[in-house]
Amino acid sequence: MLIPAIWISAQSAVDSLLTVLKKEKNPNQITALQNQISDAYKHSDPEQMQKFALLALTNSRKNKNVYQESVAYQNIGVSFFIHGDYEKALQNLDSSEKILLKINSEKKEIRETLAKTLGSKGVVYSQQNNYAAALENDFRALKIYEETKNNLQASKLYNNIGVIYKSIDDQEKALEYFLKANQTSKKINPETFAASASNIGLIYLFQNKLDQAKKYFDESLKSYQENENPRGLGELYNSYSQYYIRKNQKQAAKNSLQKAEEVFLSIDDKFGLSDTYMFLARIYLGENDLEKSLQFSNKSLELAKELDLTEARMNAEKLLSQIYDQKEDQKLALYHLKNYDIEKEKFDAVKNEQQRLNTELNFQYEKQQLEKRENASRERLKWIFTVLIIGLLLLGLFLFYRNKEKQKTLLLQKQLTEFEHKALHLQMNPHFVFNCLAAISAFVVQNGKDEAIRYLAKFSKLMRLTLEFSKESSITLDKEIEALQNYLELEQLRFNNKFDFNISKESNIEDDTAIPSLLLQPYVENAIIHGVVPLEDKGFINIIFRQIEDQLICIITDNGVGIEQSKKKKETFVNAHKSMAMEISKKRLETLEQLENKKIELSITELRDNEKILGTQVLIKLPLEFIEK
Repeated sequence: MLIPAIWISAQSAVDSLLTVLKKEKNPNQITALQNQISDAYKHSDPEQMQKFALLALTNSRKNKNVYQESVAYQNIGVSFFIHGDYEKALQNLDSSEKILLKINSEKKEIRETLAKTLGSKGVVYSQQNNYAAALENDFRALKIYEETKNNLQASKLYNNIGVIYKSIDDQEKALEYFLKANQTSKKINPETFAASASNIGLIYLFQNKLDQAKKYFDESLKSYQENENPRGLGELYNSYSQYYIRKNQKQAAKNSLQKAEEVFLSIDDKFGLSDTYMFLARIYLGENDLEKSLQFSNKSLELAKELDLTEARMNAEKLLSQIYDQKEDQKLALYHLKNYDIEKEKFDAVKNEQQRLNTELNFQYEKQQLEKRENASRERLKWIFTVLIIGLLLLGLFLFYRNKEKQKTLLLQKQLTEFEHKALHLQMNPHFVFNCLAAISAFVVQNGKDEAIRYLAKFSKLMRLTLEFSKESSITLDKEIEALQNYLELEQLRFNNKFDFNISKESNIEDDTAIPSLLLQPYVENAIIHGVVPLEDKGFINIIFRQIEDQLICIITDNGVGIEQSKKKKETFVNAHKSMAMEISKKRLETLEQLENKKIELSITELRDNEKILGTQVLIKLPLEFIEK
């Protein structure tokens, strides 16, 4: 038996609600609480469910609360459904629907209550084999839940629609809806997850895919054990019995059916019991235990007659005819065979109606698909013309902007060349050259010829490297380090070893890693002149090159007087020169960023420990580039 989802929310804590009810004085709140308590009893005690729903109905009429009246009718209808009285179930659900339609409100709460009533009617009609009415109500409910984006209740509808498609032998669509219900409800609705898993298992069982069937049955059982739902659990035990019969494990099948019987009796679920007794009767007939088979067949037939279940009556009459035939009681065998023929004729009429409905649904589906294809064709033509017009506009804009970008690129390249020439000019400024030559001359005068020759060689090497670099936009990082090494050693001479320095490169940086030529020297010079030279003690400059993902990181750190202190002393020619060099370097980086369309970051930070100034740090992040060989 496939398991539908009942259209009521998960079970509340009944005791808590009863405690609140005892203290409540507001008549409308009392009615609402009685409806909530009725709702909470749906899985455990249908008698109490009906009792509190009837109390809510009386109070809602007394207080003229039409909304709570509709909810009360809904709960009463579901309680009758659980008892197997489908006629009274539909009467009360119809009353709920009429009230809600009369309210005609766009409030989400009222619309979703209507959807819940329609969904419950769909379940009842499905159990009565009135699949056309069941689908009509289910799709009306689904439309509301899709509009209110209520995935929890929509998942229940997917499951119930799957039940209907399975009932009319459309296993493909049934499995589609069950899987959709299973996936949608996995994290938000344990009850529907368990029901849909059980139904998926049944379809795989009918397809003789026993391992897949067992997998979904086990998932369903685990969920039912964690979330109480006796009716669903009873149906699952019935399904397990059919799996064990396929595996020829009859004792395991009987054990499952005994569990199902206990569960159904506890909630007085006659519909589920009818199936359970029929399954037991078939097992005992197979074991040639005619008395037990006869006992359970009669039980199943009695319930089928009470519930007006055509297929169940037909199966029971057929089984009774077989039993009496084996008992050699031809009179009763013939009697039940005639009853079987009568029920089969009724059942065939139902099946024909199902087939007609299936054909009608398929026709409607094909009609919808044809309309979709025609609409899609019209939309396609519309889109083709739209795309052509947009394409022409975009082409015109592209040509316009490409020309504009080309002009912008040429301008940026021109600016970059100018900045590179200015950088070269500043790199070889007369003040620096004069100081270097004066220091070398002093070595000569003081008979330090070896030192003079060594520093002269460094000076000439720095001049040569500077002239070489001026011809290139980028150089290798190793060449940059070599130039900085020469420059710092010369500045050490110039300032009489006022500072020490260190240059390091991390091992993961490739040899052909590129850096813009003549880029870092102004920042190093700034660290010397404005940072460490004004110190009373000896200074230190640390230069580090790192590679982090697709960026080259250049860090220049000094332990000098800091940014604020150096600003107060910027009055000399050297400072004016340095300020210009820093500004040109900054603009050069900005121009590179625009030209390459890659992010370049520059930050100059004063290092502090509370109020104590520790120095200055320059951090430059460049996109990782390589020199082409």
